This record gives sequence, structure tokens and C-alpha cells, in this order.
Amino acid sequence: MACSQLLGKCDKVPQPLQLASEACKWEQKAVGCEDLAKADADAAKHIRSCDPKALCDGAISSPLDQLRGCFSGAVDVGKEFWEAIASVPELAGKGAEAIKACWTNVECRNNALKTSLQNAPRNMMLSNPILAPMAYAYMYMKGDLTKNDLDKALEVSKSLLEKGKDYLKKQGVKLACFDTKTQAEMICYGVFSVVNPAGAAGLLAKAPKLGKLLKAAGMVAKETSVATKTTEVAVDLGRMAKLSNPQRVAEAEKLLGRSLSEQQRQALIKAHEVGAETGRGYGTYSATDLKQKADILKAAGFSDAERSTLMRQGVAGLYSDTQKARNFANEARLEADKLRVAGNVKDATARYRNSADSYDVFMKDTKAPKSERDYLVGAELNARAERYEQAADYYIKSKASLRSNEKAEVIFETLRRERDELRVIAAKNRDKPGVQKAYEDHRKLIEAVVNNKNFQLGDAWKRELLKP
Repeated sequence: MACSQLLGKCDKVPQPLQLASEACKWEQKAVGCEDLAKADADAAKHIRSCDPKALCDGAISSPLDQLRGCFSGAVDVGKEFWEAIASVPELAGKGAEAIKACWTNVECRNNALKTSLQNAPRNMMLSNPILAPMAYAYMYMKGDLTKNDLDKALEVSKSLLEKGKDYLKKQGVKLACFDTKTQAEMICYGVFSVVNPAGAAGLLAKAPKLGKLLKAAGMVAKETSVATKTTEVAVDLGRMAKLSNPQRVAEAEKLLGRSLSEQQRQALIKAHEVGAETGRGYGTYSATDLKQKADILKAAGFSDAERSTLMRQGVAGLYSDTQKARNFANEARLEADKLRVAGNVKDATARYRNSADSYDVFMKDTKAPKSERDYLVGAELNARAERYEQAADYYIKSKASLRSNEKAEVIFETLRRERDELRVIAAKNRDKPGVQKAYEDHRKLIEAVVNNKNFQLGDAWKRELLKP
């Protein structure tokens, strides 16, 4: 029975709940929530209710609403958030690897969500209600995380939660005005902005509704310099991507509150064009792309705060292009193949990584249909890029249309045949580094498939595949 239904049987509202209601009303008045609601009809739909019955129900449903909040209207915030969390230095080790592996695997991510929503009370005891429960509790119960991993992850997530809230506060966001679900979406964005500032703009490109709510909530620019903590506007990436070069310079000067030197103007355009030929863009830039942009801006004399602002606001970026990314991936792959055949394994691997980064733009595009061959190409590219876990994930997905028992047998037979063929070729070409590397990459792909937590092979099949 809902709390509000029980409350309806009382002669009067209990004093603690009445006090909570009055405190809520006072806080909303002090923050200016009423004005916010009047100014934006869409934002008004998400304003927190101070009614005693609503607060009573909210006390029970809040954790679950927060869980759903991170992964509903702003679902891409959740996905990108977990990838960023897995890269936090304090989480280095098995914990981070398990988190990243789960949240880059659709089946594991869905199972984590399902388990968390079904076991919310247990999960709340294990972890923070907004940031941690889905992955941490699920993997802890599966045995993929130790108690030490879990404790470490929770400590970091709680710290990040506070940093996310503090970030939003500094941006002028009236967080207290909103219901728990909307607060969760905003806090997830705030934390991601702390963990990966350069990629935060890409989140709002994928979750425009969240960007609009943040802007309505007060995230507007102040007329101060970046060096004195400029508060940034909610990003309009569509407009930023279409700016001409003179407009881009003008936008940067407006954001930074100062004029740019000629060197800085040229650096800004150069940083903006990084990755243009690869098809990668907001939310899909590789780590190398982002570092290159930051290095270009740094060399031109932009401060850390200025670089962060220009990249987060999308001034030094553009939209990704799936078709261009796929074309670039194919061209880069051909170049990598030539380098490998020539025995230049190091440069070939780097080129395969560049190819894989762009190919993943296509693979992550939910609107682009994908065939078995597409997944196999992704598996091969990532294996040659030495990203074996991602390669294994794509390889397994290539057989998604098969039934479980058929899938295991087909994957076993295919991997064994490919291994045996490459073994023979490698034995005949011991003096060719490229051939030896191809065999080594396939062996490590096999190991990643065998060790994949979401794919089961019989022990006898595992032993056979892992034979040298």
C-alpha cells in the first residue's frame, strides 16, 4: 500500500511530515522554483511537489526513481557515465575492468538494470542510490567484484556524487527544485562533467531534453572571465557545429571574455578540425583526438580552464558522421594491412586503432542496421587494435540470431578452424612479423571469447580452443 494511502487514514498529517512539507516549501521559495516553473512550461512538469502525501511517497520511491532517472530520459548519460567512471584512477584494477566490461556489453548492462530494479532495497544497502547500484551490486552478487573492489568503488562514487552536485551548484542550477528522477539525470551529467569535461558536451547532444532542463534550471553564462570561474551555458551543439571560422572565433572570445591573438585564432580552428576526416565528433572522439585538441590549444597559450570551456562548450568540435566514419575506417584498415604485410607491426597496430575508433561510430549508431558481417569486421578490427575484450563482444554478437546451443557450437567450430588455419600460415612464415602478429591477435581474441562472462562454452571446448 502506498504511503499516501496510509496517510489518508490518519486524522491529521504527522508533525514530522508536516515540518518536512513546510521546509520543502520554504526551500523552493528561497531558491525561486516558482519563478522557474512560470518561465518554462516543460520545466514545470518536473518541479518537486511539497505536498505531504507526495513527500511521503517520495521517501519510499526516491532511490528507485533515482536509479531510473540516470538510465531513462538521459540513458546515454548513464552509458557514457559508466565508461568514464571505469577510467577513474582510484578504481584502477579488477573493479574498473569489470565495470567497463559490463557497461560496454548490452546483455550485462540490461541484466544489471533488471537486477537492480528488482532488488532495490538490497542494492541500496550495498551502494549509493544514484551512482553505483546497477553495476556494483549486480557484479558483486555475481562474484565479479570482491568486497574490497566494492568498498573502493563506493567510496569513489560517493565522492564523485558530491563533486557533481557542487559542479551544478557553481553553474547556477537550482537542483532542489526538481523531482528525484530529474535530479538524478542532472547529477549524472554533473559527475560526468567532472570526470570527463571534454566529453560532457557530447552527452547533451544525445540528451537534448536534459540540456533544455539544465538551461531552464539556471545554467546560464555569467559575465566573468574563465579564469574567475565562468559559469557555462547549456550547450547548443547543433549551432556550434555549423559555425563558420570567423563565427567560431567570435564565440570563443564571447565565452572567454577576451580577445584572441592571431596564433590562438588559428589554433582554435586547427583544434576544431581534429578528427574531421575520421567521421568522429561530439561524444565519439577518441582519447587521442581529445588529447590532440587540448595540446593544440595549450601550445597556443590557452589556460587549463579556457581549454576545458572551449571543448566542453563544443566550440572546438563537430558532429560525428556515420558514413564518413565508416569510409575512413575502411581506408585506415587498408593502410594498416599494408603496414602489417610490410612487417611494420607497431605502426600497423596504431593505424588499426584509428580505424577501429571510427568503425565504432558506425557500430554505436542505433539507427544504422548491422549485419553479421559488420560485427565480424568490428571484431577483427578491434583484435588487430589489441582491444580484445571489445573484439570478443562483437564476435559473440555476430551470432546473436542463433539459439544458445547453436551459437556456442558455431563459435567454437569457427574459432578452432580459424586458429588452425592461422597456425599453419604462421608456422610457414616464422620470419614475417606481420603474420606472427595476426596469429597472436587471433589467439588473444579466442582467450577473450572464452573468458567472456556473458557467453558460456563447455569446459572441453574451452580447453581445445586454448591449446597453443
